Amino acid sequence: MTSLTQRLADFVVDTRFDDFPSAVVAESKRLLLDTLGCAAGAIGTESGRIALDYVGTLGGNPDATVLGRTQRSSVTAAAYANARLANVLDADDTFPTSTHFGNATIFSALALAELHQRSGRELLTAISVGFDVGARIGSWMGAPMQIENGKVIGWNELGGPAATITWAAIGASTSIAGLDRTQANHAFGIGGSNSPQPTLRKWAESVVQPMYKYADAGWCAETGVSAALLAGLGSTGFKDILDGENAFWKFYGSPTHDDEALMAGLGSAWQILNTTYKPWPCCRWIHHPLTAFTRLRARHELRPEEIERVVVRANPFALTSIFREQQPGDSLSAEFSHAHALAAVAYDIPAGPRWYDRATMSDERIATFRKRVDVAPEPTSSNIAEWMTGGQWRGVPGGVDIHARGQIFSATADQSLGDPWTPETVFSNEQIYSKFNVMIGLDERGEGPPALADAAREVIEVIMTLDDGPISRLSDSLMKLARSMPAQT
Repeated sequence: MTSLTQRLADFVVDTRFDDFPSAVVAESKRLLLDTLGCAAGAIGTESGRIALDYVGTLGGNPDATVLGRTQRSSVTAAAYANARLANVLDADDTFPTSTHFGNATIFSALALAELHQRSGRELLTAISVGFDVGARIGSWMGAPMQIENGKVIGWNELGGPAATITWAAIGASTSIAGLDRTQANHAFGIGGSNSPQPTLRKWAESVVQPMYKYADAGWCAETGVSAALLAGLGSTGFKDILDGENAFWKFYGSPTHDDEALMAGLGSAWQILNTTYKPWPCCRWIHHPLTAFTRLRARHELRPEEIERVVVRANPFALTSIFREQQPGDSLSAEFSHAHALAAVAYDIPAGPRWYDRATMSDERIATFRKRVDVAPEPTSSNIAEWMTGGQWRGVPGGVDIHARGQIFSATADQSLGDPWTPETVFSNEQIYSKFNVMIGLDERGEGPPALADAAREVIEVIMTLDDGPISRLSDSLMKLARSMPAQT
């Protein structure tokens, strides 16, 4: 019987562009554009500067694009910088096992596509299969929650979503590198055995946040790229890393695993169709109360100065101290603050890097509004386990109670804007375009400095027609975008 490891490796090697339904091709383009925008939006942040300065010290052959830079870098350095950038603002997509791996999927595949001068179709193929690998590993180990008597009581002691970032990069890199079945198996072993530590619980209970959350997406992308390059050169790894008594799930600390979730619908149930997009640059757990908040604001035309108090009703994962912080001291903490997110939305701060710039963080209006926000448990969200299917959630109830005009306006959202499972929440192409525009420094309509607006339109056009040409078209458009963006100091 073929091992789990070999079956998944064979899937990556054997899948071709023509195997995808049109919806998967379209979603891979949407994910590519969204992730590029998230990365570009972080170029001016402190974490972004560190990432770019770091790869600047590494040198290497100029084989791959580094976003925001007109100088190319080595494949591993570019994968590192770009993937880290994509996660800095916490605006990147979230898969419903509670993790972000679109970042490493996209930028490991892009770096190797440029190195090997692949076609746009080959890049889209690598994105789709790489994402599938990360999603399946996450579904295999399940969402990182403790369940008691059918109710969620908190995070797992060990395990967590960090490793799925590396696995997505391994899958994407293996595909775009053109490895054979044996090499792919070794790439899985090399990359899997060098995955991040299960640091989720440490992160969740830390008030002072590191710049990379529970894992540095850059290192995860670099690990995937290196695994594929090494396997292609003949290096070996564990050939059964997903199998047996000491399979990956066990030494990673996951309390359980589900082999059916790992393999169900392989090659037909495409997991990229289940990813969720973020309309706001903050933790996904905040988006459900934010969805309820924006709906109430629009329905009742509530102005921020009318709002006396907001009680956020959050799911069990969004009740720790970092989520309750009313006056976050830096942008990293602000990404997990219900209070900051509601204040930014209340004052219509464009949903991008401006949420965390110095002017917004020190704005007295924002600070005052944050003081009015309290966080309490959402009674219906402790049953998140009942919303799970195949190791993935399909709903995470969250809500708000807005005290204004002598009344209490209440709403609960089971799904968030950006969820693909309901017509009311699915993210349209136009919303992805608008988000990209805001991230790079334009307004939602794509208006702003002419050179930047023109470069943005070209990037969007190239990505949406990427299956019709070489990867060099995308590289050229990203270089044009870098030249048109404001210089960072």
